[in-house]
Amino acid sequence: NLIDIKTPSFINAKFSLDKNNTLVELNKGIKKIELIENMYVQELNKEYVDLKIKYLGKINKIIQQLRENNIILKLVGDQWILKIIS
Repeated sequence: NLIDIKTPSFINAKFSLDKNNTLVELNKGIKKIELIENMYVQELNKEYVDLKIKYLGKINKIIQQLRENNIILKLVGDQWILKIIS
């Protein structure tokens, strides 16, 4: 079962906004990850941001690279959640 890494996948994730979790810091971390092609804002309000992330490869590899850049991506119920760790 080979996966064509040229074919993009998408993940929808929620990112809660607070003093430690800013969209600027998230964007800095995301830009360091080569497998992530783009990040789109689906909804923005003062409490959270719904994002659509376009990436190449397997989700486990993206989770690992996010963690290396101090970002956690985890599945809570049926919703992917992003959080910056310090």
